[in-house]
Amino acid sequence: MKQRPWMRPLLAGVLLVSLVMNFFLLGFVLKDRWGARGTNILVEGVAASYSEDIRREFRRVLGENRQRTAAAIQDLRTARRELAATAGKSPFDEAEVKRAMAKVRTSTDALQALLQDFLLEALRRARHSA
Repeated sequence: MKQRPWMRPLLAGVLLVSLVMNFFLLGFVLKDRWGARGTNILVEGVAASYSEDIRREFRRVLGENRQRTAAAIQDLRTARRELAATAGKSPFDEAEVKRAMAKVRTSTDALQALLQDFLLEALRRARHSA
C-alpha cells in the first residue's frame, strides 16, 4: 500500500474538529444535570435563521426528545472514536480508514436528519399555535 504523507495530518485535523464538536454537543446533553445552556448551541446551529417563537418551540422539542438526541450524539462519538483508533493503527490500512470515515458520515447525517425532523415539528407547532 502506498504511503501518503498528507493522510495522517488530515486525519489528525478531522479528529480535532470532531473532538471540538463533541465538547459542544456534550454540553447540550448534560444541560439538565449541571444547568448548562448547551441547548443554545444546537438551537443556534439549526434554527438561527428563524424567529424567537420557532427557536423556543425547537428548544421544547429538543427537550422532549433528549434521549433520542443523546443516542444519536453517542453514535456519532462512537464512530469518531473508531475512526481515530483505525487511523492510528499500524500498518496504516486506507480501506479500513475509509470505512470508518463512512460510518462517521452516516452518523453525522443521522444526527442532522433527526435535528431537522425536530425543526419541522417546531415549525408545525409554532404555526398551529399562532
